[in-house]
Amino acid sequence: MTVAVPARSTVDGRLRGPVRSRRTPQAVRAAVLVVCLATGFTTLLDQSMLTVAVPVLRGELGASTAQLQWILAGYSLTFGIALVPAGRLGDLVGRRLLLVAGIVVFSGSSLVGATASGAGVLVLARLLQGIGAGIANPQVIGLMQDHFTGSGRARAFGAYGSIGAFSAVIAPLVGGSVIAAAGPELGWRLVVGLNIPSAVVVVVLALWLVPAAPAHVPSAASAVLSSDADADADAAADAARRATRALRRRGRPRRAPRDGLDVVGLVLITLSVLALLVPFVLQDASLARRVLFAAPLAVVVPALALWERRYARSGRVPVLAPELVRSPGYVLGCLVATFSFGQALGYSAVLMLFLQDGLGLSPVQAGLVTTPGAIVSGVVGNLSWRVLRRWGRAGVTAAYAAKVVTSIGVLVAVLVVPERGFVATLVVAQVVTGALAGVSFSPNQTLTLEHAAPGRHGVAAGALQLAQRISSTVCLAAMTGAYVAVAGPHAVVGHPGATTGHRAALAVATGITIALAAAALAASLADDAIARRRRTRSTVVSMLESPS
Repeated sequence: MTVAVPARSTVDGRLRGPVRSRRTPQAVRAAVLVVCLATGFTTLLDQSMLTVAVPVLRGELGASTAQLQWILAGYSLTFGIALVPAGRLGDLVGRRLLLVAGIVVFSGSSLVGATASGAGVLVLARLLQGIGAGIANPQVIGLMQDHFTGSGRARAFGAYGSIGAFSAVIAPLVGGSVIAAAGPELGWRLVVGLNIPSAVVVVVLALWLVPAAPAHVPSAASAVLSSDADADADAAADAARRATRALRRRGRPRRAPRDGLDVVGLVLITLSVLALLVPFVLQDASLARRVLFAAPLAVVVPALALWERRYARSGRVPVLAPELVRSPGYVLGCLVATFSFGQALGYSAVLMLFLQDGLGLSPVQAGLVTTPGAIVSGVVGNLSWRVLRRWGRAGVTAAYAAKVVTSIGVLVAVLVVPERGFVATLVVAQVVTGALAGVSFSPNQTLTLEHAAPGRHGVAAGALQLAQRISSTVCLAAMTGAYVAVAGPHAVVGHPGATTGHRAALAVATGITIALAAAALAASLADDAIARRRRTRSTVVSMLESPS
């Protein structure tokens, strides 16, 4: 049956005509969610799965330490570079085109990597894979923003977070099992190319199910706590007429900024990301070399700020949309995500080092210690929309406060719990931490992106993911570096004092975790306070304007 999808209000305030569709809006949203979850699973699984193949790559391809670093970290580097440009392009030309293009690049480079004859070719393939994933992922978040609102949007983000946790759980197990079953020579190639079938399925589903044009669902922070029913066409038209009358009372409305592609801004952002992340990717480089790579930041960042201001004054829309940069809710939400994402990824890597090098557990045993927490995170994340609907930002803030308390408890356990019961203590801590991550990550993402206007969903999602990518790269390098430095070169299993050295190193890493969790809590508290003041001011204004 052909139905008319209600007209949507675009960023320039004009109403577009109804779009004809052969599916109901509910069916379209369900189809979009399936494609988004499949895309997230495909790219996130690949990101985590290759780590188990590092020893095999060294032996089979003769990869040097520098090449191994680029195989693992180069993916994250190009992923981060592509996020903001791809998000902006998705806003301008449509998300389906960018989503399909990203997955095609991703799967094509996977095929190149799986058939690589040397480590250099695999490095190039991984760089291209990162670009493909960076193009596709902002479209996923943008599509969920476009097609969902209210608690439906919170549910969609919760499901996406659960897919991320699920992929993190099974990636090492799948990668290890494939290598064990097929042997080292063929196993690593299968691991690199394992995502190709699922990528082909994603492309077919996207072309079949995802609408070619964005839906532009209206965004409002209060919608998070409302029902997930969309406003109908009459309500949208009434709202537009009221807004037009209000503008006429105040005078002639200002002309909307001209939409276009800010090429110079995109280039400057790309150079900034390169200068910021490359020093952390090159972990074995000298300090002088790292400083040399980071030096352009002193010129590029001010140039970016000046250009974006000038571009906005010319009546055009810069890549860093002014309404996002000036939005306290968006900026503070990005800070919350930045601190919490980097803390979680960095501490997970440090914990794996401790379990294997400090306690002598095998990779499988170490994975079993962290698996319960990841499973709990996925399950709770899928239900986190209920917390968001009931308590809003206050619920997220409470979760981060509990995370600080939990991290302090872990630090105490590291210092006083004997070795006999320490692994069990870590399992319990991982379960609690996983539950808190599940209840806070997706709701914070939902609240943050609610501040993005229709037509800015892609660039807002790209900037948020870029902040998380930068944080994960910096925190991973900083926390693992601090751990290795404190543990010492002789802190290996069987060496006198090995356990003490690794305990001290884990304590330092846990202290860094506490600081990052406290920073996330502070940002969430600030956002909650601002939101409360706005609600109070709105209530007072409504009372004063109401007829007596």
